Formats: sequence, C-alpha cells, structure tokens
Amino acid sequence: MMFNKLRLKLTLINATVIFLLFFLLITGTYYSSRLEINHRSETMAHKVLQDIESGLIDDLPLRPPEQPGPVFFFIRISPGGLITDQSSNSLQSEEELAVLSAAALKDQNAQGIIAFGGTEYKYLKSAVSENDEITILFQDFTHENNMLLIQLTALIVTGLVCLLLSFLGSFFMANRAMGPIQKAWQQQQDFLSDASHELRTPLAIIQTNLDVVMGNPGETVASQAKWLQNIKEESGQMAQVVDSLLFLARADSNQQPLLKCSFSLDTALRQAVSPFEALAALKEISLSLSCPHPISFFGDEARIKQVISILLDNAIRHTPAGGAIAIHLTRADSRTTLTVTDSGEGIDPESLTKIFDRFYQADRSRFNGGAGLGLAIAKWIVKTHHGTITATSQPGVKTVFSIQLP
Repeated sequence: MMFNKLRLKLTLINATVIFLLFFLLITGTYYSSRLEINHRSETMAHKVLQDIESGLIDDLPLRPPEQPGPVFFFIRISPGGLITDQSSNSLQSEEELAVLSAAALKDQNAQGIIAFGGTEYKYLKSAVSENDEITILFQDFTHENNMLLIQLTALIVTGLVCLLLSFLGSFFMANRAMGPIQKAWQQQQDFLSDASHELRTPLAIIQTNLDVVMGNPGETVASQAKWLQNIKEESGQMAQVVDSLLFLARADSNQQPLLKCSFSLDTALRQAVSPFEALAALKEISLSLSCPHPISFFGDEARIKQVISILLDNAIRHTPAGGAIAIHLTRADSRTTLTVTDSGEGIDPESLTKIFDRFYQADRSRFNGGAGLGLAIAKWIVKTHHGTITATSQPGVKTVFSIQLP
C-alpha cells in the first residue's frame, strides 16, 4: 500500500511538471503567433492606408475566394460624419458601415478594435485630408482569428495527447524506479528479520545456560564448566555474526576500505590454508593444495585470505569424515583461477542461485555454526577486486567454488 501511494505520487508529480511545461509551451506559442499576426497586420495596414492617401490605391476590389489573405476595406467620411466613398470589396450594409464608422470616430485613438455582429474588425484612421475627409481602413480579422483558433486547437490536442503519453511514461518510469526501492526495502526487512533470528538463538542459549549456572550458586566453576563452555561458544558465535553484519553494513555504505598492494598470492593461499589443516585432520578429511607457480597479485591480502578462509570453513563443515578437499591456484591468459573442491553433501540446483544471498542456508537443519553471511562477504570482496565467484555442485558427489581474478 505504501509503495502504491509513493508510485502514484511520483507519477503525479512528474506528470504535473510535464503538464506545466506543455502549458507554458502552448501558451507561449499561441501568444507569440498572435503577436506576430498582429504585427504583420498593422504593418500592412499602415502601408495600405499610406498608399490610399497618396493616391496609389483608389479602390480595393473584391478578392477571389481562392486567394486567401488579410481582408482590408476602407471608407471615407465627410466632416459631417457621412460616408462619401467606400471600397468595392466592402460587403457590409450601409447600416453596418455607419455603426463601424461611428465607433471608430468616437475613439480618440488612431487605431483599435471593434467587435460587431460576432466579427472582430481592426481599424486604422488617417489624418484629416485637405477636404476635411477622414479615411478609415478596416480589416476583417475573421480569417486571422480562425487561423489562431485552428493553431490553438492543434496545440491543445497535441498537448493532451502528449500529456496522456507523459502520464503513461511517468507511471512506467515510476514503476521502474520503485522496483529497486521495493527490492531494497524487502532486503532490509529480510536482513533485519534474519539478523534478529540469528542473534536471538545464541542469546536464548546464553540466557538458558546462565539461568542454570545462577540456579546453582553453591557449585564450583569446574562443576559448571559445561554450561560456561556453552555460553562461551554462543558468545563467540554472536561476535562472529555481529562482525559480519558490521562488515556488510560498511560495505553497503562504501565505508569498507580495501588496502591494496602487490603480494604473493600463492604464499597468502598457503598461509590461509595452514590453520585448517589440523581441523581437517581432526575430522579425517584429506586437504590438498596445488599451486605449481608463484603468482603475484595486486589487491587486499587480508581480504583475499578472508575469502579463502570462508570457502575452507564451509567445505570442512559440509564434508563428512573420510572426504577430501582440494584447492587449486592457476594463472592463464592474464586470469588467476582459484578453485576449492570438496566431496561433501553438495548443494541442490535451486539453492545454487541463492547461496551468495545474505543469511541464506540451503538446509537450516545443517546449521552447524554458519550464519549464512560468509559467502555474501566473499562475493563482495571478490567483486571489489573486479573478479567473479561461482559455484557448481553435484549433490552427494562434490561442490566446486571457483574464483576468477584479473
């Protein structure tokens, strides 16, 4: 519901902005066209009136319908206010011309606009001639108004179509923009839910063991060793989860720096594998390392070792006694490849696409000390080194984690 309201709000805001832009565009286009037509009309009117006064034009004949253009006609008025002459193209009756001339003479301005009979007339008056006559040039503005009306209608229709398209486009863009937001929100909710779950379990165990210890205040530390050991193990597990959460939080906010330098990758690999040899031997797991040639690499040595530790920890936890783990490091075609192969229980195909997600565990019944954060951290470290990490598996046969580094 919240995201639907936000999506609608984003759509309306974007559509409103586009509407205002179209409104300004349509209004500006219309008024600029009107001003241009008025300017051309006035310029032409002054030229025609000047030619009439100078004698170059003594009449304005009726124009054929196939010759569109400005419609000018003129009348001459005597000092007594009577019409003494008129152009041939004047289609108005004597009464209409009398009304128009009276309105024009009444106005003190030399030019203006008269609305009469549903028609708009623009007029321009000449100065008083030698015989005290006044020439008034009229322009029937119907044709120009019709042009402006057609233009305005086309602009409005175009604007409405564009507004509809912009609304649909805004909705589409808002829907696209909401996708990552919803995904991030859901990931945050899942993250908080999983984090609280992972922390709640060790906290409950610690609380239970503390209740047992505090319920026997007379017992010695040695006699309570079992419960105290449980508390220690769960505290360590909690510390590991909290460290992993802090690491990922800093990574998400780009506050997890990498200290890159050139180092021997094969040496770092041996150093990272060494602590797991005793653990593998304890579980009767064969651990082999193959690195035939020295390999130099530019990156964060500590973080690369952390990736190797994560993969080995997962491999040992999910490989039964008598199994085998093989690590191979090779360099070919300017690419460094590190593979960790185990003969453990494997991962089903459905889970292979999710194992790098935070808190994801293919089978929570095999929790066995993992919180589902290690592979997410490993993926981030490899990615920030411009590499890739992938996994393939044959359930019940083997699982292979492969890292490609530049």
